[in-house]
Amino acid sequence: MYKLLAVLLFSILVYSCNDSADKPIATEDSVEVPESFPIWQAVLNDSTGRIEMNRVMTEGVDNSSVPGIIEIVNENNPDINLEYLKTSHDTVYLKIEDAHYLTQQMGTTGASMYMTSLVYNLTELPGNHYVHLDFQEGDHAQPGTFSRQSFAGL
Repeated sequence: MYKLLAVLLFSILVYSCNDSADKPIATEDSVEVPESFPIWQAVLNDSTGRIEMNRVMTEGVDNSSVPGIIEIVNENNPDINLEYLKTSHDTVYLKIEDAHYLTQQMGTTGASMYMTSLVYNLTELPGNHYVHLDFQEGDHAQPGTFSRQSFAGL
């Protein structure tokens, strides 16, 4: 009789403590990752000849950090290798070791579209207001510190 009572009490204890058996267990390493992210993309308006900024949804990319954005930019522009140096205060510092494609082959509009998209995406992150680009100056682009206002009126 005592054995039956002990088994019954043990069974009740086990089943009553395990009410979340069907719920997934979250760990510190598990993070819910959205499937798509909005990014800024420069497009040329054929009617006005001006660069316009559009937010587009992209699948499977992470634009929530400077390295994530640099990765997106480098994947979309394989002829330009953008290197992240540091972030200091409100400025992101970047370098392009070989900027020949950017400064000599993309044309002025292409270089402006590249730099505008880059600055818009990096300044979308909280606390970033400026992007400092270090590269050798060429015919279609020059290095410097840029903000979104740098591209107003293009």
